[in-house]
Amino acid sequence: MKLIFSFLRTWKFSLLGLFFLIIGIVFYSANQSQRFSAEDIQLQFSELEKESEGYARSVLKNLSAGKALPKAKEFSYHLYENGVLFGWSSNQLPVGRYKTNLFPANGLIKLNNGYYYSRNIKSNGVECCVSFCLIKSFEFSNSYLNASNPSYWDQQFDVELNGKAKNAIKNQKNNIVFYVSPLSSETLPAGSNWGPFFILLSLFLITYQLQSNLEKHWWGSLLLLLGLVLIRIVLYETIWPDNWLLSDWFSAGFFAFNEWYPDFFAYSINSLFIVFGFRITLALIRLTDSPWTKLFALLIPLTFWLSILHLLSLAIAHSNIPLSFEHLFELRLSSYFFFSLLGFALYSFQKTVFISIYINKNEHWFNNKLKRFSIIVLPFLLLFIIDNSSINLLPLLVIVIHLLFEHKNKNSWQQLSSQLLILTINASIVTFHLQTMQFQKDLENRKLFAQQLAIERNINLELSYAQIAPNLNEESWLQIPFDTLRKQFTKVGFEHVLTQKYFTGVWDGFDIQADIFDQQEIPCFSNDSLKLKRLKSLVKLHGQASDIQDGLFFMPHEEEGLSYVILLQLPEKKSLAISLVSKRIPEEIGFPRLLISDQAGISNSLEAYAIGKYAEERLIHQTGTFNYPNQLKAFRKRGGIKERFDFQGFTHVIVQKKAGSAIIISAPSSNWFTQITSFAFLFIFWGFTLLFNQLFKITFQNETSQWSLSFKVQLAFLLVLSLSLFLYGLGSSVFITRQFDHYTQENLRDKLAAVKAELNSQTATLDTLNASKVGKPLESKLAKLSSVFKTDLFIFDSDGFLIASSRPKLFAYGLIGEHMNAEAMDALLGQNQSYFSHQDQIGNLNYRSAYLPIVNESMKQIGFINLQLFGQQEAYEQQIESFFKAAINVFVLLLAISVFIALVVSNWLIGPLQVVARAVRNLELGKKNQKISYQNDDEIGALVNAYNEKLSELDQAAQQIARVERESAWRDLAQQIAHEIKNPLTPMKLNIQHLLHQLEKEDADAKQLAQKSLPSLIKQIDALARMANEFARFAKLPDPQFEKLELHSLIEQSIAMFEKNEASIIFEKSQKEIWIMADKDMLHQVFHNLLLNAQQALVETTTPKIEVRVTLLNQEVGIVIQDNGIGISDEQQPQIFTPYFTTKSSGSGIGLSVVRQIVEKHGGNIRFESEHLKGTSFYITFKLLSEGL
Repeated sequence: MKLIFSFLRTWKFSLLGLFFLIIGIVFYSANQSQRFSAEDIQLQFSELEKESEGYARSVLKNLSAGKALPKAKEFSYHLYENGVLFGWSSNQLPVGRYKTNLFPANGLIKLNNGYYYSRNIKSNGVECCVSFCLIKSFEFSNSYLNASNPSYWDQQFDVELNGKAKNAIKNQKNNIVFYVSPLSSETLPAGSNWGPFFILLSLFLITYQLQSNLEKHWWGSLLLLLGLVLIRIVLYETIWPDNWLLSDWFSAGFFAFNEWYPDFFAYSINSLFIVFGFRITLALIRLTDSPWTKLFALLIPLTFWLSILHLLSLAIAHSNIPLSFEHLFELRLSSYFFFSLLGFALYSFQKTVFISIYINKNEHWFNNKLKRFSIIVLPFLLLFIIDNSSINLLPLLVIVIHLLFEHKNKNSWQQLSSQLLILTINASIVTFHLQTMQFQKDLENRKLFAQQLAIERNINLELSYAQIAPNLNEESWLQIPFDTLRKQFTKVGFEHVLTQKYFTGVWDGFDIQADIFDQQEIPCFSNDSLKLKRLKSLVKLHGQASDIQDGLFFMPHEEEGLSYVILLQLPEKKSLAISLVSKRIPEEIGFPRLLISDQAGISNSLEAYAIGKYAEERLIHQTGTFNYPNQLKAFRKRGGIKERFDFQGFTHVIVQKKAGSAIIISAPSSNWFTQITSFAFLFIFWGFTLLFNQLFKITFQNETSQWSLSFKVQLAFLLVLSLSLFLYGLGSSVFITRQFDHYTQENLRDKLAAVKAELNSQTATLDTLNASKVGKPLESKLAKLSSVFKTDLFIFDSDGFLIASSRPKLFAYGLIGEHMNAEAMDALLGQNQSYFSHQDQIGNLNYRSAYLPIVNESMKQIGFINLQLFGQQEAYEQQIESFFKAAINVFVLLLAISVFIALVVSNWLIGPLQVVARAVRNLELGKKNQKISYQNDDEIGALVNAYNEKLSELDQAAQQIARVERESAWRDLAQQIAHEIKNPLTPMKLNIQHLLHQLEKEDADAKQLAQKSLPSLIKQIDALARMANEFARFAKLPDPQFEKLELHSLIEQSIAMFEKNEASIIFEKSQKEIWIMADKDMLHQVFHNLLLNAQQALVETTTPKIEVRVTLLNQEVGIVIQDNGIGISDEQQPQIFTPYFTTKSSGSGIGLSVVRQIVEKHGGNIRFESEHLKGTSFYITFKLLSEGL
């Protein structure tokens, strides 16, 4: 068990990473396994074909028995009697009221919205046509309308009428029905974003664990660095599944910069490798002792920070990653991963700063806070001055906080405060920077959009019309009689056929309305008999004739919203009038984007803005929530119009085409609430990430690891708060959902009731609704009501068939059928309900649809009004979003309060224990240890009393040990003194005995011998006296007798004793007098010993020199005594201040030890630098006397 726990503790993150890697591989395999297989499609088709026949018979059986008709997810049924449709289960198939050659039928059917396979069975005069969809495909594509197979198909495939035999799909009679082929990657539904996410997450966790485990070995760090490069190459060459390539991670439309950053997945990989690269490099530096590599470590934080800025700018400038917290529901998985990646990069940067400081903290040029602050901060300060960006404040503040808290106990509340402070600074500065960069990007986008909207004439369109016009003039079906045309087409149908045949491509950016007029200018389809006359009048007043093709007129002022007008003279004195309305500015009602092709090149982003268009100083078009003034000069009154300006709570970007003409794109100005929400989101996201990481580490720290009591208390407060807020948010979300649904239903009822009241004048007297009689008037009325109520309206007759619509193109393009939703029919007719509402769908678009019966004055039900609320889901998300913003802000406030309470309560609960722990930590043998004062008579009191008793026993034991050590030290000292005195006494005794012997013999040379020997004996006696004095001083150095001294004169007196020597002494004074409090005799001894040592080190120097320098250092004075002598070897340097150690052949070896004692007794510091054969420098600092300055 111990081995298992030890293994889990050592490789916890790697194991978790392997788990996520397996999940990522499962996603990868699942997508790779979804390869195209015609055999599998054949099997599923055969099964569906068989089931459809059985389902058709079941429907007919229940119909004849008067039972409820069965429903099936895969199938739709349509019931015909005498060629007329009278029952259906779905309105998703665009089929007509009457039977045609196309439908109902058996086999493959191509409708406007896709391919279907049908089985048509007759029984008792009733035809039941059961269909299942093979593939949904539309005349054009956009974000809502994409080619795709229904969810019940296991594979994605396309339907073709010709193909390879192996891809043929056959029916039960073994006849080929159609051919299948793989669905093109452009139309594949976007794959799961989770697969790449799990692969990236596993790569991060495994690399993090390996780096943590191998950072103490240089070979491990190098192997890991090489492994990262190899993995990057492998991932670059990996072939990813097709639908993954359409996801955020691999889509060039989502992120693209260059070949090194082709997509967001590569960006994420590169970012992780850059961060780990710096971490590994710093780990390698920590393993070396070279001062140059340590100095290089100080450059890593700046380089790392520049890399983070580069990655951050790439993400903002070259991606569509949703990073704005104003719209929380727009944030994707890639957004959260980006914020995690950014948080890890900032965490690693801060760790890099701390480690680089730690590596160099013992260097003399880096050994105090002021030096550290100056050296590490200066590059970032210069960066902030050069690039005056708020983000560059972050490293400066982080370094300051680290230096302030670097000596705090790691378990104290100060460290928790520092961590929260750093987290707050990171979240606030990053939030502000992201919002600033996003705002600048938004301004640039708006400027680009405005410039595009300001482009007046479309030359490509005019060139295209020049090619189309001759063919239109010769089109035979445009020349047939009006009565025949009206039988064949509705107005929308006519426009649709005309558009599909001639006006595609560059024309997709315009809404086309067309009609044919006879010689008397009577329209073929429209009820507006004055339309041609009005168009001609507009052209005459405002139109600009094209220079490329006659009959084409540009409308620069967009009168009545028109961009172009085409007036083409046809044979037999007929006229074709076509009006073009630009789709570039979003429409606010109904289905504004559903009917616009992606080929139109219109950005969906414009829907987020308000847009105003001015011509000749007056407003000619506006959309959005901002109320634009009618005159452009209203903006000038506020102080002039700039390219970007703020006005009435909105930020505006303006592009002026010419005098009096302008395009203005506006968005609400950012406010303090948005900034707080953004900060709160990042603070919570990063905070909980760090908390979970800490909990994970503590849990697997060691086999017996337990959380501290204070940590448990603080964690409990946070968990209770988080759980409470989660439950509050969950309950509130349910409540808001219900309230919003209730509000929506009431809104729909009110709108339907208002529409019904408006239509009452036209429907009250009608006995039935007939499309041929009231269709056009009702359609005209619905168009007006639609613009008033900002929604689309439809009227169906009592049988559920379409009579009129404010959006006829929905049916012309075949997006849905011209009959009511089957559920609505059953509720309003079958169950006789007075109101029905449900969620409906067209393509990928979900919307709310509501129905209300129409009754005439006789209270007879003659039809139904249908209102389709397109923006309901968006409004709901906005309300939920606003709630979550407020909830997050409340959470941060409560979090701050709970952290404060947790600190206070935990300190109150465990404060006494911390006092005991602190006393135990500060316990030192041989020093006076203070007893703990605690008055309460509780468990902690008993612990304190026991501690105090043991402390008294410990003091007694310490005194006994000190006494024994002193006795041992004196014995050692006596032996040393005896040794040092005994050595010179022997030769002295021999010299004296020899001299006495010569004197006794009365030798003539005795006097000369005495003159020669006695001075030597005197010198040896003096040496013994000095040695005895040094031992005495070392044994008990007296306390200094402080007095006010002028340092310069004191040093000069010491230098004067060495002026007769050969070595020159250079003394560099400070510019003014320097006063200190010191013992004069002791400092003389310090300077004398150091100068004497310097002089003795110059014996082998050809140009001996000693320098003495005095400098002021803030509140201290520095003294340097430097020589160019033989220096001190590296081996001897660690022992230079050790008693009895000497580098000379003679001497006691206690001189420098005494010097250090004297300096420290004066509250100063002494250190040295030396290089063998080049010289030695001693550095001394003393505190200045403040009044002497």
